[in-house]
Amino acid sequence: MSGQRALRACALTMICAVLVLLVGAGSASAHAALLATEPGQGAVVATMPATVSLTFSEPVVLVPAGVQVFGPEGARVDDGHATHLGNASTVGVQLVSQQSPQGTYTVAWQVISADSHPVAGAFTFSVGHPSPSRAPPDRAMTASQSFGSKITGVIYAIVRAAAFGSFALLIGSVCFVLLCWPEAIASRGARRVMLAGWSGLLATAMATLLLQGPYANGLSLDQVADPDIVSETLASRLGTALTVRLVLLALAGGYVVLLCAWLSQLRRRGRAWFGAAGVVLAASLAATWAAADHASVGLQPVLALPIDVVHLLAMGGWLGGLVTLVVLLRPSAVTSPEAPALPQRAVVQFSSVATGAIMLVIGTGSYQSWRQLGSWGAFGSTDYGRLLLIKLGTVGLMLGAAAISHRWVIQHQRVLMGVGAATRAVDGAAGVAARRRHGVLGEDRLRRSVLAEAVLGAVVLGLTALLVNAEPGRTATAPPPGPAHHVIDYDTGGPGGRGELAVDVDPAASGPNTIHVTVEDPSGARRDVAELRSELTLTARLLGPFPVPLSRTEPGMYEAMGVQLPYPGAWTLRITVRTSDIDETTVTVPFDAH
Repeated sequence: MSGQRALRACALTMICAVLVLLVGAGSASAHAALLATEPGQGAVVATMPATVSLTFSEPVVLVPAGVQVFGPEGARVDDGHATHLGNASTVGVQLVSQQSPQGTYTVAWQVISADSHPVAGAFTFSVGHPSPSRAPPDRAMTASQSFGSKITGVIYAIVRAAAFGSFALLIGSVCFVLLCWPEAIASRGARRVMLAGWSGLLATAMATLLLQGPYANGLSLDQVADPDIVSETLASRLGTALTVRLVLLALAGGYVVLLCAWLSQLRRRGRAWFGAAGVVLAASLAATWAAADHASVGLQPVLALPIDVVHLLAMGGWLGGLVTLVVLLRPSAVTSPEAPALPQRAVVQFSSVATGAIMLVIGTGSYQSWRQLGSWGAFGSTDYGRLLLIKLGTVGLMLGAAAISHRWVIQHQRVLMGVGAATRAVDGAAGVAARRRHGVLGEDRLRRSVLAEAVLGAVVLGLTALLVNAEPGRTATAPPPGPAHHVIDYDTGGPGGRGELAVDVDPAASGPNTIHVTVEDPSGARRDVAELRSELTLTARLLGPFPVPLSRTEPGMYEAMGVQLPYPGAWTLRITVRTSDIDETTVTVPFDAH
């Protein structure tokens, strides 16, 4: 099989593999998780609440009709104006109080998480008593809408994979030219790789801007040009990142034009300054992904953001450089008299650059895997873990191909360093004959291994796009949040001053909470005390202490309802127990609010 046929066959295989992965991945889950609702899931309340609220693990963006409430007969009972309540992590909607029959109510919700992915769900509560409830007819999705939404999701994932690929082409080709072979800027192949990367980034940025709204709202492709939906996207975090990316691409276009015009005339210092400017541009482009995806939310975002940028840059330098080398190693490029001869030192230099990039990819990727996966069990129990296993296997195959290429370079380094003079000493047909005779640059083994790396790299980019859309294993396997429960011993020092406090905070989430305290003596029997006081503090935000009045509800049982926790975090509840006029003690109850 000729080199060109091999390229076509591998490219076709790569595209088919990525498409199969994209279609088989199913719908993407989001990073945001529902922590608490008011009323709670399955709760039975005496009267119709004025508002239904939902609290999430991170800031969310509301979509039109993002929270809808349906009565026992299936009719809408909300006012249709869902909004944020107090902070960006809590949303809610007011209920219409004119008609409030008793029975079970259904709440259907849909929001967009901080990492730009949609998440939806439903829960029920009852007024007075539970009852059978009719399915809301206007929430049922028709088959055509469902199909259109799935098509939108598949196309959206393909566009994201193409965006990563275009980024790699642009970054890797510029990196190859600046670090390995500056004279390659005169090669038509290298310039085409740069142009493909830049134009691909521009096209995918525009496509993402149009597709994000229909993808997040579960709509079909006929809504891509809806001005209201596009305006919603522009106002979101992803929209800001895409706007910045388009501005940076305008600067990158000028940078590539100047690179093509000036690089051959610049000396070493000028090339260093040009390279520094390129690093700043490349890092800024990478940040437009990191700031709008998983790295920006969840565990350790301050550390995760720069590590994600380095990961993207190393990936781009490695994979994009591979594609550039494949183009320059094509048989037609190697044997053409008009093509500039690829110097042997460029192959050796790229091998060193690729080795450094691989080390960075492995290091930063290991941190990202730990941060997003959370546990070993998540490898097999979550979609994210299974996709990550496939990606790791593919990267392992890439490393094997890279090792073959690197070994070939090491084995032939001495020959490579000596052939340049021979091929430069002759020109025209004689030069081509010399290249063919030595067979260094046209070595089939090197070309095949580099081509295999590039094809596997394209599959890795497709898997990366799927991982970006998937719910991280850490959140997928996290136990659902629930009430905090603690049992604390106390001793006031006086007669009969010993016992236990059973403390429950429900739902232990930002927003309204109920605090229950049960006082028991050493035998386990409930008992009253002379006084019970409590206060709350959030040390991380220098908030508090503020008093929490506890009311006696039954012998030995005390309660505070509607206690507002304005922020999630590590809260401290201090309870003072007084058993006589002079005997009292204070105990500390730490708990995490989601």
